[in-house]
Amino acid sequence: MGKLSDLFRSWWRAAERLFHILVGLVFLVLTLAGASVAFAEWQYCQKSPSVGLVRFSLLAGFTALLFIFCLYSFLKARSVR
Repeated sequence: MGKLSDLFRSWWRAAERLFHILVGLVFLVLTLAGASVAFAEWQYCQKSPSVGLVRFSLLAGFTALLFIFCLYSFLKARSVR
């Protein structure tokens, strides 16, 4: 019974690590999409600064938050024991 439980524990750790990596990749894709939209908003903000500054700041903040989640997920995948 000991070897079987070790095998299941090993599989569970691998599945948990894979889950965290996949979640990190999803956050990375969302971060890249947010950065693209924030860049377009930055260009719009350059044309009319009074209108686009608030929208750009919100998008940039949200993109930074997604990047932090991405890093956290990858770090969590490394620390699964």
